[in-house]
Amino acid sequence: MQAQEGNHELGGWYGYFFDSDFGESNFGIMADVQQRSFNVTNDFQQLILRAGLSYKIPNSSLRAVAGYSYFNSGTFGPSNSQTFENRLYQDLIWSSTFFDGRIALLHRIRIEERFIENQDIRTRYRYFLNAKFPLNKKQMGPKTFFAWAAGEVFVNGQQQIGNGQTVSLYDRTWLFTGVGYQIKSGLRAELAYMREVTNAQTKGQLIVSLFHTF
Repeated sequence: MQAQEGNHELGGWYGYFFDSDFGESNFGIMADVQQRSFNVTNDFQQLILRAGLSYKIPNSSLRAVAGYSYFNSGTFGPSNSQTFENRLYQDLIWSSTFFDGRIALLHRIRIEERFIENQDIRTRYRYFLNAKFPLNKKQMGPKTFFAWAAGEVFVNGQQQIGNGQTVSLYDRTWLFTGVGYQIKSGLRAELAYMREVTNAQTKGQLIVSLFHTF
């Protein structure tokens, strides 16, 4: 097993996430744009463009999503080398609340079909859990400050990925802790620290996100 090393360079991830329903229909769209850097302000790491068609399952909190993502990934350090990935994905998302709405949980299961340069088609499986806690009100709503914590685990579907290349079954874990502000209904901002853990290293990321529902 490869020894795990700490990476002391703080990365920066910045994203805009939005979703919208098609009128009174249960169908809608969910999309995001993200720019990631190996450090807080520069050294390009990744550009992500993602969009999916969503469907709210009647009489439940379940939401199903099917979509497409484009990834342009850079290389750490002075190299300008880049790789490109096209990705299909399917989500199942649901939510629940506890203690009269003071704790809100969001779950997401994601399946990905990955088309990466010079590799065979790959699959990956992800589980995400997010918990939010309002700070200045009893429940989430407009003008609410909140704390949140989250985690996501990634597992590869294949270990042989073509051209003699292999990956481990376990891919990575993301662990988040942060704060946010619900500006108004359908608009919130979040700031967080995320620790990424792989078999090879751990690395910290500053996360700045804007979420917009309209």
